[in-house]
Amino acid sequence: MASFKYINKLQGKRVVIFGGTSGMGYAVAEALVEHRAQLIISSSNREKLTRTVQRLRTSYPDIVKDDSDIITIPCDLSQTDVLEGNLRDLFRTASENGTKKIDHIVFTAGNPMNVAGGITGTDIDIVNSLMAVRVFAPTMIAKVIATSDYVNKSAATSFTMTSGTAHFRPRKTWSIVAMFSGALQGLVSGLAVDLAPIRVNVVNPGFVQTELASRLGVEALDQAKDATLTKKIAQPEDIAEAYLYLIKDASVDGTAITSDNGKLLS
Repeated sequence: MASFKYINKLQGKRVVIFGGTSGMGYAVAEALVEHRAQLIISSSNREKLTRTVQRLRTSYPDIVKDDSDIITIPCDLSQTDVLEGNLRDLFRTASENGTKKIDHIVFTAGNPMNVAGGITGTDIDIVNSLMAVRVFAPTMIAKVIATSDYVNKSAATSFTMTSGTAHFRPRKTWSIVAMFSGALQGLVSGLAVDLAPIRVNVVNPGFVQTELASRLGVEALDQAKDATLTKKIAQPEDIAEAYLYLIKDASVDGTAITSDNGKLLS
């Protein structure tokens, strides 16, 4: 029987996904199930976690045979006052107190972006809310990685974040989004140095047709298509490939992958 060194590369690897219950995060979870990885999915919503496992069991009954095949751990990343402690508890549980070390961390978590008023409608609570989940949380995850023994510390290990393209070409009213998008690029570069040999990278998606985006209506989706070179909207399954690459390639570090259907050039 052939030994598949490429498609079996992630088999049995322990992977924590933050925000894996919908959209891009769920697509990454699907891909990792297909690669026979051991998944730990975290979300702030217990019901969503339960539905996600059931959904994966339905899609992959030969792989996900019962609920115990996928570990779920609730964690509210917006609670900054208890964030570090909650993350330490999460990693302790995910690694079974360090006895089964984590191989990869994927961060796709987000929260609603209340930026309709632009800079004139911004206040410090809005800024803190956006930064809490999207920037503060991955920062504290990095601290837990660096100061604990729950994660394998080698070049085969990766921490992959999610940002966007707003820091390249911010649209009207998106200055705060551009700020945290750019902040993540700097954070990834710095953490690649601080966490070495663990690899730290980021995916910069363009417009992706997630459950949330699909609610925008036909006109908004058509405008998003017209703003690209390919005249299409990315599906979560497309973007999942970027995460898989960053997880698999043990030489890629401190790198950003942009997948935006050529929007930055359009």
